[in-house]
Amino acid sequence: MRPKLIAALLCLTVVGCAGQRVIPVPNERRVEAEASLKAAEGAGASRVPEAARHLEFARQQIADAERLLVEGEQEAAELRFMQADADADLAHALARSVPIQRQADRAVQQAESIRRGSQ
Repeated sequence: MRPKLIAALLCLTVVGCAGQRVIPVPNERRVEAEASLKAAEGAGASRVPEAARHLEFARQQIADAERLLVEGEQEAAELRFMQADADADLAHALARSVPIQRQADRAVQQAESIRRGSQ
């Protein structure tokens, strides 16, 4: 009877452990967030006020995620890394588009000025 009880307990332990959800350290999310941050910095996001704000958000979220990892909050850390990645991507897009938009606005103003001058 005793060996059967031990075998049953061992099986229940193995099944119980196998049923636990294993959350890997979100290295992939961290790498993606940091790569997006570097790309935004490389695109000059710190020099465009609209982009600089999101760049700072991304930096803060990466720092928060790293703190959460130390605290063992892996799921929350993964979410922060994903938020950082999104903010860094937005900063990168703004760093590229805002100067182009400003240049287009200046061209429109010049065209309007020339048009008014020729009338």
